[in-house]
Amino acid sequence: MRDDAEFERAVERLYAAFAHHPLPADMAACEHCVDPAEVALFARTPLRKLAPDQLGTYLIHPGTWGDGTEFPHLLPRLLEAYATGEMEEGGHWPDSVTRRISGQWQTWPAPERDAVEHFVRVWWHRALDGYPSVTPVGDLLDAIAELGVDVGPYLAEFAAVPGEAPARHLADVVSHWMRGSYLHDGAEESMRRWLAGPTPVDVLLSAAVASASPEIAAELADAAEYACLIGEGLLGEGVPPDAVPER
Repeated sequence: MRDDAEFERAVERLYAAFAHHPLPADMAACEHCVDPAEVALFARTPLRKLAPDQLGTYLIHPGTWGDGTEFPHLLPRLLEAYATGEMEEGGHWPDSVTRRISGQWQTWPAPERDAVEHFVRVWWHRALDGYPSVTPVGDLLDAIAELGVDVGPYLAEFAAVPGEAPARHLADVVSHWMRGSYLHDGAEESMRRWLAGPTPVDVLLSAAVASASPEIAAELADAAEYACLIGEGLLGEGVPPDAVPER
């Protein structure tokens, strides 16, 4: 069951950690790219009241709306909007936010770094805990990879979180990987090692056997076959597999 209270606490922790960052009084924007009236409305809208279409318009104008000093002020609302599915209809992906802070956030003061990392971990666990999730797990994994953190602990939760939902999410991830998905920088190698190991197949087969739905069981069994093929291919490339986690 999703822990909404834990999620709300993580959201509030984000807002508290970044509360000392004001929106710049003059958030300049190119008048040929963005309607000045839209910029003015954005500036006078309370942070928590910024609508998804306002946030989306801001995000698609990097370099022509704002100079980056405004981003810490906006970050809590942006992360909240993605995690709650508010940005889904606009076709915006969560890595558009994490990419903007990649290479910067780990130099921020500890309360800000910790609030971001805690929020992302809660978001990930919440996504795995039900199927389907508000944020597709593959998209969220892309966003986490953009942060430059070790994705290993996140991948380990496919086996650690109880229930059928994590396995169904893993089936989606395997399907995307079969179609040529990849992750940012070092996360790619972590993912390849994990896929070369036995855990993905074990998770999928165990869930297939336990499923009460013949349709879902077949879906998971197919995904296990694909995961096995991926693993064999990676081992053939000389990718060292991750060890089986202790239980």
